[in-house]
Amino acid sequence: MELNPNSFESSRRIAVVDCGSNTFSMRIVDASEGIWEEQFLMRHAVFLGQGGFKQAAILPDRFAKGIDTLRIMGQAAVNYSVDEIRVVATSVLRDASNGKEFCSKAEEMTGWKIEVLSGDEEAHWIHKGVSLTTGLLPERHLVMDIGGGSLEFIVAENKNGTGRSEVLWKKSFDAGVARLDDFGNPEDPLGQPGADRFQPFLEYTLAPLKVALEKFKPVVLVGSSGSFDTFLDMVNGGADPLHSVSVCSELGHPHVQEIDRKTLDELHGLLIASDLQNRLLMPGMAPLRARMLPLASLLIQHVLSWMPENTTVMRSAYALREGVLRDALDL
Repeated sequence: MELNPNSFESSRRIAVVDCGSNTFSMRIVDASEGIWEEQFLMRHAVFLGQGGFKQAAILPDRFAKGIDTLRIMGQAAVNYSVDEIRVVATSVLRDASNGKEFCSKAEEMTGWKIEVLSGDEEAHWIHKGVSLTTGLLPERHLVMDIGGGSLEFIVAENKNGTGRSEVLWKKSFDAGVARLDDFGNPEDPLGQPGADRFQPFLEYTLAPLKVALEKFKPVVLVGSSGSFDTFLDMVNGGADPLHSVSVCSELGHPHVQEIDRKTLDELHGLLIASDLQNRLLMPGMAPLRARMLPLASLLIQHVLSWMPENTTVMRSAYALREGVLRDALDL
């Protein structure tokens, strides 16, 4: 995309588009000297992988929805006179047999080349984003990103006095909530018996994570945006917690926020016992997440069962998108 002639050398307007398995999101910021100021944020529930994980293909209606969403985002980039844009994609597009066809169609409609990330690359960029918000954490911590197609985990540790976060271990797993929903076909409400059906699969699939947790012993679980945004809102009863956000550094990035563990555990019981209609009525529930939030909660509880009882759960407002943005700014 051509540079905006009205932009200043010291300031750039940058957009990052994240084509996730469930949600496509776009963030446009004005950036200068490592500081960014948000100008526009858009999220569209696309559910690109819905119904297609078994066939390893994007179904026609989801294909069309994804292209239409990117066309809308393309117009937003024009309206906001964006100087630079990065477009990345994750699990569905790296696995689908027609993923290359989707990327070609997207480039034809928008002029954007989509970077399809490997699972390892996805974990890398998630850490780059989340680590902007964990600078005040003294403890070794586990970062968890719940996607539609995959889960990413990163064990990280802040280096005292350096302001750097070091990755000790990271891995991507094909066990995202949309994939679990497609293969497991859970009932609604999920119920405890339904939750129990997933346990053998999770024990087997996430076994390398259990080994890493036993080796590195993190005592904080940091959830990266997405479902964790909704869990934070619900634990707060739908109240906006932003007034209590502190910043991590002189660059103004928000510090991670604690999610009360007892309330989170109680919420899990409510989520698996409630059907979709009742979940939609829960304070703080994001409508686009209501269908699969019981599975997200199941995943969190499974991971916490492998961690110490006093583990602190926190939410980071940043994830993959902010990691890519950080790279664009060379931070």
